[in-house]
Amino acid sequence: MEKAPAGEIANRISMLQELLRDIGVDAALIRQNADLFYFTGTVQDAHLIVPSSGAPVLLVRRSIERTEDSSPIRPVVPLTSLGDLARAVFDACGPREPQIIGLELDVMPVNTFLLYSKRIFSKQQIVDISGLVRRVRMIKSAWEIEMLKNAASISKLIAESVPALLKPGMSEFDLCSELECVSRKAGNYGMLRCRTFNMEMIFAHVLSGLNGAVPSYTDAPSGGPGISPAFGQGSDHKKILPGEIVSVDATVVWNGYANDQTRNFCIGPPPARLLEAYEFVRSTHARLRGIARPGAVTGDLHEMVWQWAKEAGWAKWFMGCAEPRITFVGHGIGVEVDELPFIARRQELELQEGMVFAFEPKVVIPGEGIAGLENTYLVTGSGITSLNEATEDLVII
Repeated sequence: MEKAPAGEIANRISMLQELLRDIGVDAALIRQNADLFYFTGTVQDAHLIVPSSGAPVLLVRRSIERTEDSSPIRPVVPLTSLGDLARAVFDACGPREPQIIGLELDVMPVNTFLLYSKRIFSKQQIVDISGLVRRVRMIKSAWEIEMLKNAASISKLIAESVPALLKPGMSEFDLCSELECVSRKAGNYGMLRCRTFNMEMIFAHVLSGLNGAVPSYTDAPSGGPGISPAFGQGSDHKKILPGEIVSVDATVVWNGYANDQTRNFCIGPPPARLLEAYEFVRSTHARLRGIARPGAVTGDLHEMVWQWAKEAGWAKWFMGCAEPRITFVGHGIGVEVDELPFIARRQELELQEGMVFAFEPKVVIPGEGIAGLENTYLVTGSGITSLNEATEDLVII
């Protein structure tokens, strides 16, 4: 178990406090698991009080012992009743009773918000500080980058395991299961966190041939039928045949940090049109590496990528084959798989050194399948570098 260093947590708290002061918020109350993990190093059942100035306080319902073992935040205080929450926040803010309290309103259920706003902080103004939280989280530290690289090493192992596992006639589901076993033995946690409401993800979309072009309810270019309408995405029991491109789009997590990667395989020669499509998406990565650097505007990058697809004649099938099309070509990734920045339509955020995002151009052709390539990139001072070291070749088995 690798714990977040105390200095790491302190820096994150300090950055959040600076942003709170900038907008005049007296204290933030952090409740969501991903944010708790980021700012405290634990996901025990807790409330983190972050005053705009002064020491944070961690109120824990369950379990005190595990919290003290995994988090450097002190003090850790038992919370036996929500009725004690307001007094704890007031005490943390010092002699003046706080007037403005910040909550993560992008993820907080309405009933919980009403409990806090009507009963606990009825005299305070409640504001949304989720944007501040996401801004702090979008720049990765050196320690976080090491966690992300460890996750990427598992992705590399997944890709390198496919040739030995993939056999004609085996099912997509069986291949996916074998690859998940490889990943779990290497340290993949088997859990993914998404911030978007109703966004659900599984370990991988392992899709072959026609299944690669089956859309699903997920906000992603690839979908797949899944094995049940209850969770209609990913592999089913379709047999993998020679001459079909097999797309392995996997997301793994190491110590809370995720890596997203797509690689492609084929038993024997691939279909000519999908091979051309794959060459296009691979060239798109090379072109992006040539222009993406600090200061580049994410919305502009999105438009450039789409322009490349139009010029190459792939726009009809780019980023999905069913309407509505996916409105992004890349997404930030870290503790959650949908962090800032988004390489998406009308986004105005500029790339900054330390950002990490997954770039996933994909061509999806009905009746034929999918050709896509995905890397997780780190923004450096001079450009972007891929954390994924598995070959980008379409591997012929």
